[in-house]
Amino acid sequence: MITCEQNLPKAIENLQEYISKHELTTFQLKWEQLNGDYLLMKDFLRRGLKDPQFNVVYHNLLRELYALNSDIQLEKMIHENSSYQLAHQTAKSVVLGDTSIKTQMEKFVQDVAMLSLEPQKGQTLQTNQLYEEHQTYINQVFNAFLVSPQWTESVAKFVEELFLSPTVDSNDIQLLLSGLMLSAIQLFDYRKILVLIAIYQKSTDEEIRQRALMGLVLCLPDNDANIYPEVSKSITALCQNEQTLQELLELQIQFFYCMNADADNEKLQKDIIPQLMKGQNIQFTRTGIIEKEEDPLEEMLNPGAADRAMEAMEENFQKMMNMQRAGSDIYFGGFSQMKRFGFFMELSNWFVPFYPQHPGLNQMNHELRDGQFMNVLLEHGPFCDSDKYSFALAASSILNQIPSQMRELLNSQELLGPTVNKEEHHKPAYIRRMYLQNLYRFYRLYKDKNHFHNPFSTELSHHTVFFVLNNLFQNTALAHRRLEIGQFLYRHHFYDDLHRLLDACVNIDSVEYWRLSAMLAHQEKDYMRAGLAYDKLLAVDSDNEQALRGKANSLFYSGNFSEAIKYYSRILEKDANSARVQLNLAVAYINDNQVENGMKYLFKLSYEYPENLSVKRSLAWGYLRKNENEQALQLYNQLMAHKNHIPSDYLNAGYCLWFDSKIEEAVEKFAHYEMMRNEKGIAQGNDESLHDVFNLDAPLLSQYHVGKEEATVMEDLVNDQCRSYAGRKGEQLS
Repeated sequence: MITCEQNLPKAIENLQEYISKHELTTFQLKWEQLNGDYLLMKDFLRRGLKDPQFNVVYHNLLRELYALNSDIQLEKMIHENSSYQLAHQTAKSVVLGDTSIKTQMEKFVQDVAMLSLEPQKGQTLQTNQLYEEHQTYINQVFNAFLVSPQWTESVAKFVEELFLSPTVDSNDIQLLLSGLMLSAIQLFDYRKILVLIAIYQKSTDEEIRQRALMGLVLCLPDNDANIYPEVSKSITALCQNEQTLQELLELQIQFFYCMNADADNEKLQKDIIPQLMKGQNIQFTRTGIIEKEEDPLEEMLNPGAADRAMEAMEENFQKMMNMQRAGSDIYFGGFSQMKRFGFFMELSNWFVPFYPQHPGLNQMNHELRDGQFMNVLLEHGPFCDSDKYSFALAASSILNQIPSQMRELLNSQELLGPTVNKEEHHKPAYIRRMYLQNLYRFYRLYKDKNHFHNPFSTELSHHTVFFVLNNLFQNTALAHRRLEIGQFLYRHHFYDDLHRLLDACVNIDSVEYWRLSAMLAHQEKDYMRAGLAYDKLLAVDSDNEQALRGKANSLFYSGNFSEAIKYYSRILEKDANSARVQLNLAVAYINDNQVENGMKYLFKLSYEYPENLSVKRSLAWGYLRKNENEQALQLYNQLMAHKNHIPSDYLNAGYCLWFDSKIEEAVEKFAHYEMMRNEKGIAQGNDESLHDVFNLDAPLLSQYHVGKEEATVMEDLVNDQCRSYAGRKGEQLS
């Protein structure tokens, strides 16, 4: 009501009712001050006095009321949300804006520098103590950010200066940025947004800049910024920078890759990991891991098997690496099982950059902690910070179970597989991807994750991570670049999100808009809508071959074969040797009852491509439409015998047999079609039941004088056969 309707008197009344109902007496005085200011303004108007600042005062009161309401909601969260209760208790001694915070953080940097000058002997104990004390303090400050009420101008200025200070440790700033982000995601605060924008624009530390950028896009509200024009103004100015626009578009794609983590993990677990494990020469036992002895007979009985296994393993490993390079979160599935360490009970530890001196790692095995393992993990580990901590803790917990030969690997890069060089580590895209994975793990795996609004949630009508559609970007330069991610959404099957993108860009009459609209409509089998979109493309460029093909195909699939023939013919005028277009044209002729014209093309293609299955299928279909069932069945028998047969091969073979009155054989083929369709056809997009295809192929049935009644009885016979097959399969299993 405050930001959408901007009805000040109603909002004041509702807030008073809320304060009274929940006995929030600490906010009563502030409410009375606001209400008093409003009553003065109201009385001013009643007396007929004109105030040139009336609208300004009205909107200032709205802003103050919004801040009061947010602080009330924060108080409610502190009382009802155990994570907020704990954070509030931890942060009691910290006052944001107090200069002692910066002093304390700077002192830590100085103490670390001085400690490095001390003799090596006895340094470990002092180091541990220093980092433990600092971790306790910085955790308090993190929690102070999390439970901070609406910021004043002075607090915002203090935080901006703190985060831009070169005398404060970068790891500390990165952690506190996460606390700021969490706070602003929970409750919008325009000053926190403005600070994030300033940090992104002014910081010279790329790690800090990218955390600020990601925090910014996740904190943007849908409507709450209406009464804060400075936010919209700052966002518009931000988008005038070309590098920023590019980073925003890249970040949007990275968000979608991250959202696909479960699907990527399923692909790894089903298709890649099992094949990799086949090639491993180790065995997991009750007491640990042992190396398997090579079987000398295996090479004699199966020469070359070891080489083939190695090639297969390398091929699957390469698939996994290609997924990672493309942006997939390939480690989520494995590391999601390694977040039960006590380390992850502490909220701030989900966001802290990885560093070997973290007190949470003090209990690690000294062999690992004092060796090269930690530095290798820090400098070359291909994991996000959260997973690096998991890896270190897990390695320490099983160290005694690892064979001595493998222990030597713990201090080398080979243990981590493909590592990341320093140059890659410092690239903005890599930094964003790693931090994004930290965030995703927190919102998916933290024990009290339900205490926080999850921007990755797909249960909402929209998810926050599709930030380019936020209203605040509507009138910025980014709005004109949003379609650039459309191809990615289509290629990775984010069709619902592509719909949302196109809906948001409906006023952008561009070639890319209509191309994406056509592709999406075609994928959804809305061929009429696809055809209209292709018309728009052809209006811009009548000779565009992709649009001509799309228009022809949409006409073909919608059953308008005579018009499809015209478009396929136009394409052949430009590219007479296109086998694909010739094939489509041939089938269009056949379906348009111009069978002889179609067969001319098919005979030519069959001569040129005698082993092509699509040509064989089309030729068989032509014979079927010519009443030459025997020739058609010969081809369908060849197709059914081929390893790449498809359900429709059995369907059309069934037609051949049915029309020759070989009913039992026809029923068998139709039943096979139904079983294949149920097993894999639906997954491949073939969801047409026998009843559906009989209706679709009504012209063919009519050609052979098969009526609806006979088709209905044939369906029943096929159903009987399918039930019989299912019964026999059940008996075999039992």
